[in-house]
Amino acid sequence: KSSATVDGATWVKDALTVGGATSLRSTLDVVGATSLSSTLEVTGASSLKSTLAVDGLTSLLSDLSVHEHARVAKTLAVGGATSLASVLSVDGAASLKNVLSVDGATSLQSSATVDGATWVKDALTVGGASSLRSTLDVVGATSLSSTLEVTGASSLKST
Repeated sequence: KSSATVDGATWVKDALTVGGATSLRSTLDVVGATSLSSTLEVTGASSLKSTLAVDGLTSLLSDLSVHEHARVAKTLAVGGATSLASVLSVDGAASLKNVLSVDGATSLQSSATVDGATWVKDALTVGGASSLRSTLDVVGATSLSSTLEVTGASSLKST
């Protein structure tokens, strides 16, 4: 068992092998590529000045904060609630497998197809000609502001 104390800068020309735990009391500055063969544990904040490439599963045990654009090359799976603070823009088809709830005005720039019953809680205004492919059943009073044209048999059940 022996030890060495060096008070000045030391340069090792070839490999340096350390057989036990090593403590550095200041900065470790590595100029070339670095390879670690086991776990890297960092206590305290870490800063990477360039790209981080990870081969394998990455697990974050706390919040992830991204300050610039984020790109996901394949599927993004979110296991809990998701909150977006700005616009959601989707370039391809979007599929929702449950309820869609919209708190503000909604604008559809093209046609909408609904498979199933649709309920409108308030007034429905249609800005152009409309076609109904089946029966129109009106439960309350009805007001028509212009001509009613009927093609085919008609039946009025009251006066």
